[in-house]
Amino acid sequence: FHRQAWARTRNRDTSAGEKLRHTKETKRTCVDMEGLEGEIHVDVPTRGDESGPEERQTDVGEESRNRTRAKILKCVDESFQKDPKWKEKTLSQLHGEASDLQKQGKEVEAIAAYAKVFRKMKEGHLTHPEVYITHSNRSNCYLQLGLYEEALWDAHKCQATAEAAWTRKGMRLNGSWNGATAPTSYIKAFGRKGSALMGLNRNREALEAFQEGLQYDPFSEEMKRGLEHAQQAVLGDILQGKGMEKKALPAPGAKQRITYHEYSAPLHKVKTEDMLPNKLLTPFQAENDHNIKDTYNYVTVQADIRLPKRHLKFLEDEYMHGKMEQAISAAIDSILASDRDCRVLDLGAGAGLHTMMALRAGARHVTACERWLYLAMSCKEELLTNGFNDDQVKVVYKRPTDLSLLKDVPIVCNLLICNMLEPGLLTAGMVPSVRHALDNLLTSDATVLPASATVYAQAIELRTDRVSGFDMQAINKMRWHPAYVTTGPTFDKDAYVPLSRPFPVWHFDMLNPPEDYDQKTIDVQFERNGTWNAVLFWYDLHLAEGIYLSTGPQAVEEGLNSLQPAIQYLDGEMRVEAESTMPLNALHNTVRIKFEVPDAEYSQLFAADASFPHYQFNILADERRNEAYFRAINRAVTRKKDKGEDVHVLDMGAGSGLLSLMAASSGADTVVAAEMHKSLAKVARRSAAANGLSDCITVVERDVALLERGQNVRAKGVNLIICDMFDAGLLGDGVLYMLEKVKRQVAQPDVAVIPAAATIYAMGVEIYTSEVRGFDMSPMNKYRWDKGYEAVRMECIPYRRLTKPKKVFEYFFDGIQKGRGRENVLKMEVTDTGYMNGICFWFDLHLDEEDTITTAPEGISKSGLVVNKANVATLATDFLRGTDLQDGSRPQTEGQYPGGAKSLQCSEEHPLPRADGSSPAEVRREPVASRDLIEIQLPTKETSAPHYWGQALQYLERGVQVEAGKKITVLAKRENNQIRFSLREGVGSWVGKSPWKIQWGGGASVESPHFQRVHYCELLVRDFLMRVRSKRFPPIEKDMKMVLAHCGSLLLDPATLAEVYHEFVILEAVHSTPEFSPGATMESLTKPPLFLA
Repeated sequence: FHRQAWARTRNRDTSAGEKLRHTKETKRTCVDMEGLEGEIHVDVPTRGDESGPEERQTDVGEESRNRTRAKILKCVDESFQKDPKWKEKTLSQLHGEASDLQKQGKEVEAIAAYAKVFRKMKEGHLTHPEVYITHSNRSNCYLQLGLYEEALWDAHKCQATAEAAWTRKGMRLNGSWNGATAPTSYIKAFGRKGSALMGLNRNREALEAFQEGLQYDPFSEEMKRGLEHAQQAVLGDILQGKGMEKKALPAPGAKQRITYHEYSAPLHKVKTEDMLPNKLLTPFQAENDHNIKDTYNYVTVQADIRLPKRHLKFLEDEYMHGKMEQAISAAIDSILASDRDCRVLDLGAGAGLHTMMALRAGARHVTACERWLYLAMSCKEELLTNGFNDDQVKVVYKRPTDLSLLKDVPIVCNLLICNMLEPGLLTAGMVPSVRHALDNLLTSDATVLPASATVYAQAIELRTDRVSGFDMQAINKMRWHPAYVTTGPTFDKDAYVPLSRPFPVWHFDMLNPPEDYDQKTIDVQFERNGTWNAVLFWYDLHLAEGIYLSTGPQAVEEGLNSLQPAIQYLDGEMRVEAESTMPLNALHNTVRIKFEVPDAEYSQLFAADASFPHYQFNILADERRNEAYFRAINRAVTRKKDKGEDVHVLDMGAGSGLLSLMAASSGADTVVAAEMHKSLAKVARRSAAANGLSDCITVVERDVALLERGQNVRAKGVNLIICDMFDAGLLGDGVLYMLEKVKRQVAQPDVAVIPAAATIYAMGVEIYTSEVRGFDMSPMNKYRWDKGYEAVRMECIPYRRLTKPKKVFEYFFDGIQKGRGRENVLKMEVTDTGYMNGICFWFDLHLDEEDTITTAPEGISKSGLVVNKANVATLATDFLRGTDLQDGSRPQTEGQYPGGAKSLQCSEEHPLPRADGSSPAEVRREPVASRDLIEIQLPTKETSAPHYWGQALQYLERGVQVEAGKKITVLAKRENNQIRFSLREGVGSWVGKSPWKIQWGGGASVESPHFQRVHYCELLVRDFLMRVRSKRFPPIEKDMKMVLAHCGSLLLDPATLAEVYHEFVILEAVHSTPEFSPGATMESLTKPPLFLA
């Protein structure tokens, strides 16, 4: 090892001139890393005057290290000479002598003594199960002497020997410690690796080493400090233009012919690293290959049951339907004008809306092809409901590429309507479907709608910078997705920073669809400085003469809501400057579009973790929530400090670590951030290091319900708990169970909790699709009902509010009071006549006596107060008179919660504590002396900004017609962390249900086949979890990546596939941990983001 180290010193690059002018060669008899004798030629260079100050400093440091190495060699010789009977001693005795010298600070002598251990092992063919301790100790000696290469070698050797020893003991299986505690020396080796790598200026590797070590020992002060220093060094390298990263895989070549795998191809050997293959799979292979058929079948069934509900949003898109109806009518009129019958082939017919538009416009016959079972069934049902018969239309449940003439399509068609649209344009299989129809099912002069598609793109910056004064840029490393991401239910152009103007990328002529893999390089000219990390892209469809449909930002602002722009993250992020130009490669393989920057040098590469919960970006973008938490945390810490108490905080489900940073900067003595997700725990550690708070914050990667005193938290427990483990319905993530376990196991008796309490409110709503463009689409409403609730943004859904808000439950997390949270009977006052088939509910989160935040929908304020302009005066008058509020409760004054004075609205804001730890003068609120001081304020743009939670929407099992001025009784019940609402028995009528949600009973032999298909999916999940626990199979991500890469050729739904992909990798991550509590659920980590952040 010494020979290699000095050879590298002797042969360093001398391109700046001949630096080694005079060399003094010395010969030594030495002992290498394993204690063996050998001839070493040591070059002690003497520098010339050509080198600059920095180079001369480096050379001087290398000379010093070479002198230290020579000193070690001399000491090794003397050590063997002075102790001729060293071979008679045991390994433990030799190791003890070396350790004693190390404790005395004699590192050189200790290294010489450790050489005896390795010489004895080598010559005597001996081994020892704890030899890794010797390597760890010697690594520390080398670090103290500044010999970083030697220290790194010993640290690696320590870990390798420890892993081998513990594998032999059966304590380490398949690269995992299998629940066992790793040896102390093994853990310390991470810190020594990191320090050695920093000494070698390999700062990124050092950062990863410290992070990995903190997973094993989150309380290590050495590694916490090392992580801070490594992160600062990486940032320094980036500022100096050093330490940039490149993607290893090169881009594939251009113009490659798209082919398909042979039917007998072994699919487990198919590589999909670039996710843009030029050899595609067929549905036949996916259905029959034993490696992926279960995955393929699962995704297919999931798409079948998820798409009908998603299709309801499509039916609500009046903007799109108006454009499509114009185009369909124009195309049919053109065909009829040429004295021909119009025969239509509708691909992706959905619920049959465009099919009925074509028939109404004068089409002679329509063949409606729908690939998904329940949409095909709905299409047939809608056609019959609207009076169309089998002589006019034929519904075919089949993949578009499997259609055949006569058998499926009774006659060649002269108009093709292709509605297989999704944000990525090609990913649903539009090109192969149109190509198959042109070759086999259409006349030579057929009209295709859309006639063409033009793809546009724009370079953007989409990242998190500072949040509430804290540097949260560490989370940007997790901005990665295996395909592309959509912008959520609503598109917010303020969520990203455009760095360039939009530019055209591809033009696809649907009368001549592409057959080859293709790529082009586009020079992107930037118009502002920024960090480029993503590409926003959309497309314009040429439907008919003068009729265009765009999915771009402008169309979304004009009313398009079923299609939105897509975002593809680059491989990393890079700094760009205004008026500069960079090349961008645009690639497609007919079933997917991809963008990448050739030979790019990134300031950091993104971490490819498909399990990362992207709603964490929404949490950091929720400014009102973050500021309110910051104020409450600062008050809680200050209150305990004023009493002379130390403050020890537990952050339950810490996520990115923002709330932990708030507690630490507010003056908490210690903060334990408990986070189960591995990547989130890494982000929290890096965030703490970036803000200089690592000494106070300890990130524990464990299920919060399994924390133990003395091991994960201090032995005396914590006296302040911070929690945000809430979903849209407040309790769905198991917060009550988790909080109870934490209080029982690691909390002091007088523990304070933020938030202190919560109140749930609800109102009855009507959400019903009846008529769309003159057609009765009401049969589709049966796909709305589900036994649970869903997270939504009510302003994105067309609904009618039928009742006043009503208080449902209240929960006191701090335990001061006992709330009513199991069952309740609600007498809801009806304000509008309509059909009540749903309950919208939300919560007010009372952080303390002064701050409350609400997740109420637009038009409703805290405490369930309706604040529309029409009735705000009445509400204010009623409140000032002291009459009952709409939830049946009396107005509350300051000092009470739920609510407090700020529950209604306060005009005065509390200043935020600063992130540097200093606290501004606290604004102390005087008690409210008169109700005249309390205002009911209309929501402004700032106060009506959405929280990341959204609202919860549950459809009732029975719907009822309600009349204004009367009351309706609703039963509320909490079961297994789920709040459910129902009408009284016998009230209303049963709503329609999806076929797979109807059970016949009587066993598998007579059960509904639709129910059995979904039950088959449940069996596949159980089988998958058994595979995970056995640790003998490759990760599920391998199969999911293959299916995703071939999504278009397999004609799957890309949105469903992305959801299933995320759910499976989350399941695998949770069930791969040694232990987890019942509160650790997949649903808590797979919540969909409700807006672009």
